[in-house]
Amino acid sequence: MANGVSIFNYVRQNSSAGFQDVVPTATSENIATLANILFDQSYTPMLNEFVSNLINRIGFTMVHNKVFNNPLAMFKKGAVPLGTDIQDIFTNPAQAEDYEFSDTAMAKLLTITDPDTHVAYYRRNRKDLYTVTVSREGLQGAFVSWDKFEQYISSLVNSLYNGDYIDEFRYTKQLIRGAYDNNKAIVEVVSAPDSEADDKALVKKLREIYTKMKFPSTSYNAYSKMTGGSSGAVTTWTDESRIVLLLKADVAAEIDVEVLAAAFNMDRANFLGRLIVVDDFGDDKVLGCLCDEAFLQIYNNQFRFDEFYNARTMSWNFYLHAWDTFAISPFANAVIIATAASAPVTDISISDVTLDLSDEASTGKAVTVTLTPEGATSDIDFISSDTSVFTVTKVSNTSIKLYPKKVGTGVLTAVADNGETTEADVTVQA
Repeated sequence: MANGVSIFNYVRQNSSAGFQDVVPTATSENIATLANILFDQSYTPMLNEFVSNLINRIGFTMVHNKVFNNPLAMFKKGAVPLGTDIQDIFTNPAQAEDYEFSDTAMAKLLTITDPDTHVAYYRRNRKDLYTVTVSREGLQGAFVSWDKFEQYISSLVNSLYNGDYIDEFRYTKQLIRGAYDNNKAIVEVVSAPDSEADDKALVKKLREIYTKMKFPSTSYNAYSKMTGGSSGAVTTWTDESRIVLLLKADVAAEIDVEVLAAAFNMDRANFLGRLIVVDDFGDDKVLGCLCDEAFLQIYNNQFRFDEFYNARTMSWNFYLHAWDTFAISPFANAVIIATAASAPVTDISISDVTLDLSDEASTGKAVTVTLTPEGATSDIDFISSDTSVFTVTKVSNTSIKLYPKKVGTGVLTAVADNGETTEADVTVQA
């Protein structure tokens, strides 16, 4: 990050001629002079312009650069206009024909052979907003030294960046969890690496998959799973430079990186560029994913700042809009490594519930949820139709607690990540 003097002068350089006429160039010695000018009541428009340019130019640039230099950047496929669906087109390799020298073969000269083309569409599914407030008092307090000024700007930038980064990281992991939950990817079942023998077996399996992915095959993409087998199969292969390994942190810690790199025929430095370690995938059964980097389809639709000045509190609110499309490609090779096969939920059952306001308001009432099949891997969300009547806390996919808030009725909805849904009536009585 640039130092405080450089930041200030960059803002000044990108400000109006009127601003530059009034506000001098920053030096290591004149921060008090600059503060007296900017925070003088008669120069309020200058302060507004400074703050606007500070966040919208410096802040945006810093956040943007941080976002696009994170470990998940390899999965970003660029930007697309708002309102535009992303079309992913894949054409199978042409099929060979036997050579034939005959009148029949000559008659085929003008025959049209349509390519075996398949199409997938991805739609924007993230519209997040992050807010940070710049107070006049806080900014004025930062103008005691250039170090303080730099720290203040860094804290604002990091607040926005960290919020966006954490969510982006979470959404990316959810793509793999969702593919596993709903049987939308090839799953290889292995033993958890709890012993040296299991470690070696896992490395051997990863090496086997890595090697086979480089050859044309229908075995490592999930096109038939995503289409229900109704549209045939696609033949795919992955160049070794495009293969990425995502691993849970505890699994990565268990396996020697040198051994793992050797299994991929890479030196340690090059291998670490293709290894992404995450905390978890939201399900302990999922250990990792070996995939073509095209498997995760992440596109930016909107990344911008907006601002609003609140004269009542003498503060500026800045809003970072981060809109993206997160999807998985049916045409890319990917194998999820897990300790059990996936089992998408096919039915959710919850009985109607009566809550006692006087007895259960603080303790809540435990409610059991029945899933079919038992042990289904799909993630379930629970929603109250009216949180003023009752709220719901998820303990697990099969256990929740309901808390009555006032006498009335509402509906409890359970929604699985594969779309399976059910409802139950909730009655709160005195």
